[in-house]
Amino acid sequence: MRFYRVKRDFLNAPRRRMYRFLWVLPALWFVYLFLAGDSGYLRIRERSMQIEAMRRENETERTQNLQLEAEVELLKNDLAIIEKIAREQYGMVKENETVYMVYPATPDPTSVTGK
Repeated sequence: MRFYRVKRDFLNAPRRRMYRFLWVLPALWFVYLFLAGDSGYLRIRERSMQIEAMRRENETERTQNLQLEAEVELLKNDLAIIEKIAREQYGMVKENETVYMVYPATPDPTSVTGK
C-alpha cells in the first residue's frame, strides 16, 4: 500500500487569492485617487493649464490697458489729435475752409433726393 502525502498548497490557494485581492484593491484605489481624485494629477494639470491661460489673458489685458491709457493722455493733451478726430468723426471745418467730398463712384441720384 502506498500513501501519498497531501499537499497543503491547494488549501492555501483561496487564501493566497484573497491576499492578492487585498493587496491589489488598495493599489487600485491609490492609482484612482492619484489620477482622477478631487486633487488628482489630471485635475491639477487641468487647473495649471487654466492658470497659465488666465495669466496670458491678463498680460494681454494689461498691455491693452496701457495702450488705452496712453491714448487717453493724448486725447487730453494733444490738440492736433483732438482736431483730427473733430474733422474725421464730426465733420468740423475751420473758418474759410471748403470741404470737398470724394466718392469712389458717382452717387446714385435717387439716393441723394430720397426717392
